[in-house]
Amino acid sequence: MQATTVNNVKSFPAGTLVAVIEHEFWSRLERRICAEFRGHPDKHLRYFWCDGLVPEEYDFAAPQPHVTGLAWCGGTGRQRWQFTLILAPGTPSREAIDWAALLPADNLTGWFSPHPGPKTMTIDPLHGR
Repeated sequence: MQATTVNNVKSFPAGTLVAVIEHEFWSRLERRICAEFRGHPDKHLRYFWCDGLVPEEYDFAAPQPHVTGLAWCGGTGRQRWQFTLILAPGTPSREAIDWAALLPADNLTGWFSPHPGPKTMTIDPLHGR
């Protein structure tokens, strides 16, 4: 992907903007997950962190559209976990995802449910409080 820079503003070829926004979303969500681990009520989980999210499957046909994938988490940040990111109801495609709306605000909680036994997590940013 080649970018053009004019007046310190990068522009990408048509059709690449969604991928750039999505990439930034995953990076920021990783940092938010780390913050949620640090403030988790379970003191054991406060020492966990997330060192990467790799989306693998986008399911828009499910009754609740979602993305599933691999998360590197745990006390070392190197355990393989599986995540499910719940999308807005009726999301029809990857291009229609409002990535900015899915990123939980810093003061929002209740959107992250880690399950260390089976090494899974559910991320439901639209139902945070």
